[in-house]
Amino acid sequence: MIRILLTCLFMLVSASAMSQEITARFVKADDTFFKKPDPLAAQWNKVAATTISLFPQNITTPSVYQTSVASLDVRALHNGDSMALLLVWEDPTQNMNVSLDHFSDACAIQFPIHKAEATSPFMGNKNAPVAITHWKAIWQRDVDTRYQQVTDLYPNTWTDSDRFGKSVAIDAKNPVSQIRRASPVEELIAEGFGTLTTQQHQDARGKGIWKDGKWFVVLTRLLKSKDKQDPALDIGKRTSIAFALWEGGHKDVGARKNYAMWTPFVLEKK
Repeated sequence: MIRILLTCLFMLVSASAMSQEITARFVKADDTFFKKPDPLAAQWNKVAATTISLFPQNITTPSVYQTSVASLDVRALHNGDSMALLLVWEDPTQNMNVSLDHFSDACAIQFPIHKAEATSPFMGNKNAPVAITHWKAIWQRDVDTRYQQVTDLYPNTWTDSDRFGKSVAIDAKNPVSQIRRASPVEELIAEGFGTLTTQQHQDARGKGIWKDGKWFVVLTRLLKSKDKQDPALDIGKRTSIAFALWEGGHKDVGARKNYAMWTPFVLEKK
């Protein structure tokens, strides 16, 4: 019975998503627009937004049964070589810390490496991977200011200077523990639940700004790269894109998130 209900939900949500389409409009912008993304750039006012409905992730555990963010607005631009996506959603609180009691706001986009119809929007299938670009507010704060310490959240906490204990995760190149972060985004690849892996090559860029109770986040990437773990995006050829949002104020983290199924996506011809 549960499997039947999940199948019906999948079909209903898929039909709703497929009724929309996101078009990345062609713009005569130099590489600076994509290499130094600005969520508030005037270029974004020239393209209409597509509103994407979000759903609570209850396909796997830990799950949620009510959305913390109901929708997001998406705008897309490209110049023939690079692409930029602007994601905007309402969020009354700016969550940029992580601890046992704090969770970071975040968003992610997902493209199929090959064809969307051959893989699952839920982080792909075996031998049918998906490429994910993940932005976190805590990483944005690391880039904009500095790497946060335990004492930033808990000023009265006492810590020693155990170099070994502090360096294990850093020396292992754990992307979460890097103290000199160059970008607030991470590129990953997945072939289903539990397979999420950091890509060896990190080419995507991004920037997020919280303003007037909303997050404005830009994610940029090359249309084509030499990295086999990146999707090849052809001008005029349809593919699909999926989205995920985490609202830290609602303790969203990991699988506890809001998501959108595959939505048709096309790059406008010049």
